[in-house]
Amino acid sequence: MKRKHYVRGQALRSRLLRKQAWKQKWRKKGECFGGGGATVTTKESCFLNEQFDHWAAQCPLPASEKDTDPVGPEPLVPSPQPVPEVPSLDPTVLPLYSLGPSGQLAETPAEVFQALEQLGHQAFRPGQERAVMRILSGISTLLVLPTGAGKSLCYQLPALLYSRRSPCLTLVVSPLLSLMDDQVSGLPPCLKAACIHSGMTRKQRESVLQKIRAAQVHVLMLTPEALVGAGGLPPATQLPPVAFACIDEAHCLSQWSHNFRPCYLRVCKVLRERMGVHCFLGLTATATRRTASDVAQHLAVAEEPDLHGPAPVPTNLHLSVSMDRDTDQALLTLLQGKRFRNLDSIIIYCNRREDTERIAALLRTCLHADWVPGSGGRAPKTTAEAYHAGMCSRERRRVQRAFMQGQLRVVVATMAFGMGLDRPDVRAVLHLGLPPSFESYVQAVGRAGRDGQPAHCHLFLRPQGEDLRELRRHVHADSTDFLAVKRLVQRVFPACTCTCTRPPSEQEGAVGGERPVPKYPPQEAEQLGHQAAPGPRRVCMGHERALPIQLTVQALDMPEEAIETLLCYLELHPHHWLELLATTYTHCRLNCPGGPAQLQALAHRCPPLAVCLAQRLPEDPGQGSSSVKFDMVKLVDSMGWELASVRRALCQLQWDHEPRTGVRRGTGVLVEFSELAFHLRSPGDLTAEEKDQICDFLYGRVQARERQALARLRRTFQAFHSVAFPSCGPCLEQQDEERSTRLKDLLGRYFEEEEGQEPGGMEDAQGPEPGQARLQDWEDQVRCDIRQFLSLRPEEKFSSRAVARIFHGIGSPCYPAQVYGQDRRFWRKYLHLSFHALVGLATEELLRVAR
Repeated sequence: MKRKHYVRGQALRSRLLRKQAWKQKWRKKGECFGGGGATVTTKESCFLNEQFDHWAAQCPLPASEKDTDPVGPEPLVPSPQPVPEVPSLDPTVLPLYSLGPSGQLAETPAEVFQALEQLGHQAFRPGQERAVMRILSGISTLLVLPTGAGKSLCYQLPALLYSRRSPCLTLVVSPLLSLMDDQVSGLPPCLKAACIHSGMTRKQRESVLQKIRAAQVHVLMLTPEALVGAGGLPPATQLPPVAFACIDEAHCLSQWSHNFRPCYLRVCKVLRERMGVHCFLGLTATATRRTASDVAQHLAVAEEPDLHGPAPVPTNLHLSVSMDRDTDQALLTLLQGKRFRNLDSIIIYCNRREDTERIAALLRTCLHADWVPGSGGRAPKTTAEAYHAGMCSRERRRVQRAFMQGQLRVVVATMAFGMGLDRPDVRAVLHLGLPPSFESYVQAVGRAGRDGQPAHCHLFLRPQGEDLRELRRHVHADSTDFLAVKRLVQRVFPACTCTCTRPPSEQEGAVGGERPVPKYPPQEAEQLGHQAAPGPRRVCMGHERALPIQLTVQALDMPEEAIETLLCYLELHPHHWLELLATTYTHCRLNCPGGPAQLQALAHRCPPLAVCLAQRLPEDPGQGSSSVKFDMVKLVDSMGWELASVRRALCQLQWDHEPRTGVRRGTGVLVEFSELAFHLRSPGDLTAEEKDQICDFLYGRVQARERQALARLRRTFQAFHSVAFPSCGPCLEQQDEERSTRLKDLLGRYFEEEEGQEPGGMEDAQGPEPGQARLQDWEDQVRCDIRQFLSLRPEEKFSSRAVARIFHGIGSPCYPAQVYGQDRRFWRKYLHLSFHALVGLATEELLRVAR
């Protein structure tokens, strides 16, 4: 039979392939031993500029001409790019429609409905039309709509209309990195969209920026880290004007959110200062009154956010809760019952990745293959698959694609699955364990029954509160103690010897100084709970400082995200204690193969290097060296330079111009950047009272977040416990409408409560928390174990919080779970006791040992 070859284009086969391998073999022999080799013409040069003194990785050509990923700190030094001519771009984008005499919105014109039909919709859903008209009128808006209610249309339609009038850009900040490419491809053809995120190569990012500069992009999606961090977007002068900015998952802006991310705190500030954005659209599906009010202050929404939309839980969803001792067997029984037996598409949520794999294997093994498919059609090929962040991206895409195409009946996943899921016929959502909050539960069940047909949701609650203990661990892991906060303040505000003062005209906006003209709305200053009083006039106008991330994390025993959050709090404080800049590499090392003579010669053409050598002279007189290592941030602060310019000048030392031809050739100098650090500007003349005030402020914020999170967990558990059946037996055949309605009422009251009615239980409850034992019954044994634990590790300097974390099974940077979790005598032993009670006992025992 004729042999078939499945190859596209020209490819080497058989004889030609063997000849190529033979040439490569002789070429290597010639390189190693010289002489007698195959007659092969090769060019051992850079394929970008045809020069023989360097490889392509060290080529001085602009980054856009290279097809390699950035190595090391290269993205921090933006390479010069030719800016294409953008046709007649206005510096600002004016609203399409003006307000009426009394400030009312204009009537919706016909072109808005025509654009709505062009996007594939016949009519507006509740809440959409008002939000669209507010954005088209230039009014910042916060829109709270349930999952699947069409929030994306509220930025797509205004972006389309603004782009028709004049070249402009709409920014969409979204935390869903894994779904960003799908969101871009899912936009209507009339909207040209692009995205920027950390998963892109440098060439892909530069290609997107070129299209943006040429006004070929209407909607730009980017993550908050890409917006706030370095190397994300060029200056606003090189981009088309921004019509408005849409912030998806806007509840992350609030400190009271259930899904807090530190970068979100700075999103509005960066958009106002760098991009000149004046109109914001916040979109979220889950926000209480308090969270919505906080987000509205960030967005500078003049009016109270309109939360009187559809109910948090749609009427076609039937909710039920049960408390079963054997959750696995109860799950199998429920899925084989009449209520769930014929459902085609089911999502099961677990709190741990290990549980998703175990439950998926259990369902594949125990569920019968001869189940009767429902009205959806033929039966899926696979019964159940797991989905979690620990899987590779290809496997996650395979599972999601199979579920979307109806080839998979059950997906057992963590809470990340379903964000951006566009399948309207999900028939059931099940929770194996307590959800972390009401918001997470509403988001999850909102993915079922989007087509308006009946859907079923069931929650398996642990009767002894075991799942509540696990969730409480995560809350304590995000908290810290007062000593760590004080150490951070000492590192951020070291004393300086400034004696110079600036004229009053230059003090405006200075760090820590008086701010005559506020840059933000007054609501943003009041969100921290302090009056926006101006700070005192200072002698020190601020210094640039670098806090090495790894060293700071180890010294404070705090995660990087927690440290960044505290720094954001200080930046957004009404006194503006510091200015947080993009993270940077602080240390630079130069190695000159030509010795001290070459180093001195380079100093004549590079002022930063000359200053560095001059500062080193008193410390190292008369000793020549071919290498030098210094702190760039200290150098920049002492000379008043910009860090980006200094980095660029140091990188240019690797190249030299040929005097005759002007061709750039390598000098052999090695320039290395290291030690990633937080980069900030802070004053150095704070008094002891001011530092104490900052410590009290930060620690108060940390404690408030911890109390609020614990109160939310307690209330969530009590609400589900109040409507739970003792077992899943009553839920097998049909749903209980009375308990389902009661649970929906509890959820509705929670989201409608005012600020003064935050989750009940902010005060200390009498007796132990749900799922906890009485401390008096365990106190003697706990003290004995604490003394034994301290005696086994006398070389370690434990704090009371560190001991309590180990007894609760909470890892930290200094005491990781991989090390301390191996000793099962102490790890997670007292998870059933109060964390703060363990901290108190550990403090007493540490003081007793210190005596």
